[in-house]
Amino acid sequence: MILRGRIRAWGRGSVRASVTPLMLSLVAVSALSGCSGSGNKKADESPPLLPERVCWGAFSGSSVAPLMSKGKGKSVEVKGDRTFDLYGRWKHSGCQIEINGVREFTAWGDRSWSEGGDLVKFMWNSMDPLNPTPISAGDKGIIYRGGASAYFRCERPGRPPSPRNVSSADVKIVELGISANTEPRTQHTKDVLAALMRQFVQFAKSELKCDP
Repeated sequence: MILRGRIRAWGRGSVRASVTPLMLSLVAVSALSGCSGSGNKKADESPPLLPERVCWGAFSGSSVAPLMSKGKGKSVEVKGDRTFDLYGRWKHSGCQIEINGVREFTAWGDRSWSEGGDLVKFMWNSMDPLNPTPISAGDKGIIYRGGASAYFRCERPGRPPSPRNVSSADVKIVELGISANTEPRTQHTKDVLAALMRQFVQFAKSELKCDP
């Protein structure tokens, strides 16, 4: 799938640190277990316990939890880049949440396109087999089975230029993507992903200091 190449690209930026609103960490959290004895069916069906904020502080753990696999005794790891910065050392940044070693949620940002129309033509149009539908997020957004994407133009007048190994500051299109890799492809999943994407767009605009 298209997104996987992008996900692998930011793996080199993984760090281990404490969770703060703007600093992604690698943390391990054991989900709350049900009572011993006969067992509690509701506990088995509850989502794993996530940190209060995840992925650079862009999302609350509770907003992402509905996309995670259910069950007690789940080990949670949040991995990815320390900060969300597409104008510094790299032009992309990513985050993933793993449940018992399996990646279940991914969020990433990338700045590679000068025009949104080119992004749609050469990348998004290849997602047609996933039945994408438009959503209100950024300049243009789509929701599809298990994922969502959006882009917006980021104007940063007066900001210092990017390093040579990073896309020129003239590359103003910021693309965002999120996915839930194990959640069933239900309407509820799509609604959650769409809401998270809208949050992600607002976070990215603020974090990248784009003009309103």
